Amino acid sequence: MEEVKLLLIRSSPFAMSCALALRQKGIKFEEVHENSLPPKTDRLLRSNPVYKQVPVLIHNGKPVSQSLVILEYIEEAWPPSDTTPSLLPGSAYDRSLSRFWADFINKKFIETGLKLMKRFGEEHATARKEIVEQFITMEEGMRAIGSEGPYFLGDKMSLADVALVPLVPWLPSFKALGEFKFPAPEQCGRMHKWLDAMRELPNVVASVPPADWLLQYTATLREFIAEHYPGGA
Repeated sequence: MEEVKLLLIRSSPFAMSCALALRQKGIKFEEVHENSLPPKTDRLLRSNPVYKQVPVLIHNGKPVSQSLVILEYIEEAWPPSDTTPSLLPGSAYDRSLSRFWADFINKKFIETGLKLMKRFGEEHATARKEIVEQFITMEEGMRAIGSEGPYFLGDKMSLADVALVPLVPWLPSFKALGEFKFPAPEQCGRMHKWLDAMRELPNVVASVPPADWLLQYTATLREFIAEHYPGGA
């Protein structure tokens, strides 16, 4: 019998993506919750001694870290079959698009969102501007692909959707704590269609925390950072 564990913090956007990928594949796994504040557990430090961060996937005792690496591992370890969906499209070009946008989301959009939560002053103002620009960039990317959705590349979920799923619970926190609004459906119809579709998926609901819980968590975290790290974490 396979042993599959996911070391995570409930608020981690990267862990949300990995949890969704496992559920989409139909893989039974154990969620192992790590400390959101120091100290880090010995389990996490043993499993990811280089980055010392969640998420970490442990498959039959072997740890895999870094979310995009984990997503690719999940796709390869549990390959597509009649009962197991693929997280990558069929054509080489579409697979490259899926990987490109997953990389953009992880390294640009999610990182900007984290700065929005954890930074103050000029850095916070810059993050507010950049995250809206990146939201529009993804809208333009979806339109350029030419699909009607509801997913990023069309009618099937891919790595791009899995990477972007943290936006579903994070959206209210971004708007409330960032004190701004994302473009309305009239301007970014494909992004809002994507959000509406993802909110209805049982695997998404099971993989992300409630938005109201996350807003309270991020507000408390921001207060803690302001008190203990005035320059931002």
